[in-house]
Amino acid sequence: MFCRLRLSCGCPIGVFHKKLSSAEVSTALRPFYFRVHPDLFGKYPEQRLSALLEAQQSSRNIATPILPFYLRKNDMPEGQFEFVKIKLDSNDLRETVVKVLNACDISTSYIDKIPRIKQDKGRQFREEFNEAYEKYKDEFDKATRMKRKVEEKKAITNIIDWISENSQQAKQKYESTQATRGQVKSLIEQLCKTYGIKEVKYDSGWNISHIRGALQSLTSMASQHPQHMDNLKDRTIALGQFTGVSLDGDVYLNIIDVRHEWLSLIKKVSQEDSALTEIPQYEKALSSILRNIHICRRKFMPKVSAAQYCSHLRQLITSIGDFYGRGSKIPDTVPESLQKYEIVVEPEAGPLMVSPTGQFITPSSCPADELIAFIAKHLDDAMLLLTEYSINKHVEKALYKEVKERFQLLDLIKDDSITPGLMILCCQRLLTRIDTIDEKLKGNILYVTHYYSVLSEGVLCIPWNFK
Repeated sequence: MFCRLRLSCGCPIGVFHKKLSSAEVSTALRPFYFRVHPDLFGKYPEQRLSALLEAQQSSRNIATPILPFYLRKNDMPEGQFEFVKIKLDSNDLRETVVKVLNACDISTSYIDKIPRIKQDKGRQFREEFNEAYEKYKDEFDKATRMKRKVEEKKAITNIIDWISENSQQAKQKYESTQATRGQVKSLIEQLCKTYGIKEVKYDSGWNISHIRGALQSLTSMASQHPQHMDNLKDRTIALGQFTGVSLDGDVYLNIIDVRHEWLSLIKKVSQEDSALTEIPQYEKALSSILRNIHICRRKFMPKVSAAQYCSHLRQLITSIGDFYGRGSKIPDTVPESLQKYEIVVEPEAGPLMVSPTGQFITPSSCPADELIAFIAKHLDDAMLLLTEYSINKHVEKALYKEVKERFQLLDLIKDDSITPGLMILCCQRLLTRIDTIDEKLKGNILYVTHYYSVLSEGVLCIPWNFK
């Protein structure tokens, strides 16, 4: 908890000053919040600011005329603090903020740069100050809670003990959701049978209860608009994180969208399909101007509609065309043919990188000169990773099958960010511990990711690099 520094600064009419905004107050006092936040004094509970202030305040709306706290300075030994008292007796918000900063030997250059103008009322000032303080406090507290949770997860040092303690709980959670899973299966079968839908699938990241709710909404909508459901005949429906036709031709429905958005897509799904026919042409055009490099897609690339993907391809093709139009050329160090290499075009906000599987990943907004220079510089890295991946994917498949069968798992899943190389290491290490955890894992769903957790549906999450 932060100290309750709430100001009651009734500024007189006619005082010349600028009304400080929430952002300005928050920015000015940011160093102060960090220097006195009680997490810095976790080993010294008697010196917590909240303890000092709560003794003086009977209500959060009552001002604190004198603010005492312990301040840790960079040049002081561990465990030693300077006791500071600030008397909040000013009627001017700017002066009060400056006094707080000066008492902590924190620069006031930021607040000094804010010009003074005429302002008639002071009530707005303390409201702005308190609003900024509360907003910053909430953000800091959220970050602190998240940090503590991560540290708790990281504190687990023995997978054998953790599985022993949690495997039974996971099985019980899985059993408790059996009825919900049955309802999901029934709803899917009903939709497929009634409307001739080829398949209904959903992203594994959603809670099974959310999936059931989405399917119930889709069923209700379909019964109210059966004339439009013919557009979904022989199609695959996917409940996911966007609404549109995917690059594979699947009709995606965003679970958090309202049904009106779903119906709008279903009505015009044939129009969306037209973009699918254009994709091969754009990919061929891009490949030809990049020395026949193979245009491909990542299995777990950000979900975009076919129309959006066409737009991304056009954007990059135009950029490279302008590059050649200016008389620029691909460096001589680049082979005449790049057909052994792969490139993935992703949304504008994506990174420019070589993926762990050896693919060049580029945002569609990447300037052509930067992209071509990057490709020229990282050809060797990409080829090494591509070769490694071509071997690892077969090894991973074999180990996946062995782990699932020998531990008698209901399922073995991995996070999108777990590469074949990391999954291989995880599977190999699991097999070395089969004598101690095989019975405990039996009948569970194991999810390989970066942390330990038991999900609400009874899935056991373990980090790939467990101890």
